[in-house]
Amino acid sequence: MAQTLYFKPDTVKIPGIFKTLLSRLAFPLLVLLSREQSLRLGLTPIDDERVIQALKHARGRLLDIGCGANNLVRSYGNGTGADVVAWEGSDVVIEDAGKLPFEDGSYDTVSFLACLNHIPNREEALTEAFRVLRPEGQVLVTMITPRIGQFTHWLRRPHDPDEHERHIDHDDELLGMSPNEIRSLLAEAGFKNIRRTRFVYGLNNLFTANK
Repeated sequence: MAQTLYFKPDTVKIPGIFKTLLSRLAFPLLVLLSREQSLRLGLTPIDDERVIQALKHARGRLLDIGCGANNLVRSYGNGTGADVVAWEGSDVVIEDAGKLPFEDGSYDTVSFLACLNHIPNREEALTEAFRVLRPEGQVLVTMITPRIGQFTHWLRRPHDPDEHERHIDHDDELLGMSPNEIRSLLAEAGFKNIRRTRFVYGLNNLFTANK
């Protein structure tokens, strides 16, 4: 049985310059608003920012691990959204991100958007991502640092979908990971050409790497 949606699955579009500038100016307000409230104001929700960054880099067939309502794949239009919870909108329910039910070399891009810190066996999950990628395939990882994670989760607690709908206990979870941790995990899994791009005032990070 599908779980309660933490937001309605729909498509996320890369915003125009005016909307981007307006959303940047309103950023302090957006931190305090839910996704639905942000959309009603015509602004880009904070949770959508990482999807927008991934859309700029995704290519070929995409696998999004920890997809939630599957907005990335729905927006991109070619791929599979997988999650350990049967959220409405997801394509495949997996038991373990470290044991993916996909053949070797079946995807061109694998993404982990703001979820690697919630995967206990993240080393195995990245090794599996490497396995299911085709030669020269790429992995995308978005992640905030622990300090920013603590602050933003505290601010967003009243409407944080992690806590209220996904029932993630942040007292026992990593609230973020350092860039060095991400780079080390990617390298250990066999990835090369690891690059870091900051977005949203440099408060969030997108890491890209190749098989």
